[in-house]
Amino acid sequence: MKKLMLALLVVTMLLSLFPGIGLAGPSAVVPKLYLNGEQLKSEVEPQMIKGMYTVVPIRIVSESIGYEVEWNQASKLVTIHNGNDEIILQIDDSSALVNQSPVQMDVPAIVQNGVTLIPLRFVGEQLGLKVEWDQQTKSVYLTQEVQDNPAEPEEEQTEEPDKPEQTEDSGSGTSSAGGTVTSVAVDDEGAIVLAYRGEVEPDKPFKLDNPQRIVLDLPDADFAPELLDAPDKALSLPDHPYAGQVRYSLFANDPPAVRLVFDLTADAGIKLENGDGQLRIVLTDPAQSEAWEPDPDDNEPEQQPVVPDKPYTVVIDAGHGGEDPGAKGVNGKWESELNLSLSLKVKELLDQEPYITPLLSRPEDKYVTLPGRVAFAEQNGADLFVSIHGNSDPKGTATGTETYYTRDDSRAFAEAVHKELAAATGLKDRGVRKQSLHVTRETTMPAILLETGFLSNPSDVEVLFDEEAQYRMAEAIVAGIKHYLNLP
Repeated sequence: MKKLMLALLVVTMLLSLFPGIGLAGPSAVVPKLYLNGEQLKSEVEPQMIKGMYTVVPIRIVSESIGYEVEWNQASKLVTIHNGNDEIILQIDDSSALVNQSPVQMDVPAIVQNGVTLIPLRFVGEQLGLKVEWDQQTKSVYLTQEVQDNPAEPEEEQTEEPDKPEQTEDSGSGTSSAGGTVTSVAVDDEGAIVLAYRGEVEPDKPFKLDNPQRIVLDLPDADFAPELLDAPDKALSLPDHPYAGQVRYSLFANDPPAVRLVFDLTADAGIKLENGDGQLRIVLTDPAQSEAWEPDPDDNEPEQQPVVPDKPYTVVIDAGHGGEDPGAKGVNGKWESELNLSLSLKVKELLDQEPYITPLLSRPEDKYVTLPGRVAFAEQNGADLFVSIHGNSDPKGTATGTETYYTRDDSRAFAEAVHKELAAATGLKDRGVRKQSLHVTRETTMPAILLETGFLSNPSDVEVLFDEEAQYRMAEAIVAGIKHYLNLP
């Protein structure tokens, strides 16, 4: 919270220097830029965008603290990396990728006279720099933060972005999971065989319809790096009597969980044979499927729906809007349009629920600040907060649905909604991820951010802007909310 207040203070003081709107003109006071006490000189000086956002030359800052900066003229991409972390920026796009996770900037990255400038707040947050403003000298001071004892970090660091966790799109040489899946193959009898090291105990499989699928989760398990790095996490089953393919992904991160999805071509049952570092999965005739034996240690009775004393208040937050349209889809439509359309459908369905009062933070195409969205939820005493977004990938190859949360008290909510939403989109399941995002961090109620699909991917866009598919997604979000609240 201290960093947020500091950032607001910096913006307030800079506003007093730049009362006009737009880029700083020749008569405006241009702030000086210092890093670790030394002034940084650049052909293009720091300046103001929209009269309130400071942008700074990123190459000179990044390279001064050990990062490398690469520029791709053809794609207008800037890549900043230091061997551990990678930041990808698209010129004129306000969405950045930080270790493959989307992070929204206040204003887009811009180029002036061959120099790339990006928002000061983003620089401070993502490069770990402390930002200070000196009113007397009209200077911005960036200081590289170094821990006195890296082995014993402070107990609370809620304002710093979380380190990206191992996901289906990132490899790792180490694992804290109980078991690690090392291979996925098909044997001569058409069974799916998972080899693993450690301990792997599958959950009870369940079925999904439209289209028909069988889902099998392996809690406390992850993938070996070679599987995580594989471009396609799927096995085709062309001659199988019950399934066309099996897809696998890292469904959750903390703790990790592996998910397998069998895309059925006919109704099927499932048999599991587990032992000696191998899980064998056989799809059978439904009548021949073995009954699942419950875990003898699981003595908790099934939770029954509960009617609340008063309706729950759920805020549905349509990302972007107005002067901030978000990412542009390959079909020419904007993310803000998608977010609002889906949010309105979710509210339409929630209005029919007797135990839920839905509120829209953005009921029309208008700009609402991130603090404004948080304040709306807090002032209305919201019990849950759901922010709806569309994703974007500068390379145009990423696909799928993912869900973000920040605080641990939001994780169960994220998993409940993601399970329904990922099934409804039918896109690649990119899992539930922990990330420090403003609306999920600054709210006090369970809060999640949904990335329904990639507007940069033609296949995803075909689903995202389809009216029928949007209603399926809306129904899934409502189902996830009701499941989390344990409502009838």
